[in-house]
Amino acid sequence: MKRILLVDDHQMARGALKLFLEAQGYLVEEAENGAEGLAWIEQGDSFDLVISDNQMPVMTGMEFIQRLAQRSYLSTHHLILYTGNLTPEIEQQARVLGVSAVLSKPYNFSELGGFVRQACENPKS
Repeated sequence: MKRILLVDDHQMARGALKLFLEAQGYLVEEAENGAEGLAWIEQGDSFDLVISDNQMPVMTGMEFIQRLAQRSYLSTHHLILYTGNLTPEIEQQARVLGVSAVLSKPYNFSELGGFVRQACENPKS
């Protein structure tokens, strides 16, 4: 079973996405912000995919992504970023750091599901 780490500070949004992903057959772990997400990964937990919101307290999604890039995590793992405030600068910076997909909120569950399937079926080497 593929494992996904879902990082989002909004409990209801996280819950809805978790239900959607679990219905697709994925095992989903949750983190409320980038710092919690980083802690999951630093503990050695293995995830097939990380999905993160950008605008969060404590550590934003971009800060989280930058920390993962410094550890070369994004060279071997897929990450999908979504944000309610998508700018060309955020998208470009995320892509340069190795993010697999960048979506604007509100995102389409079907579109997100396609990115999730693609990422989980085609691991980075």
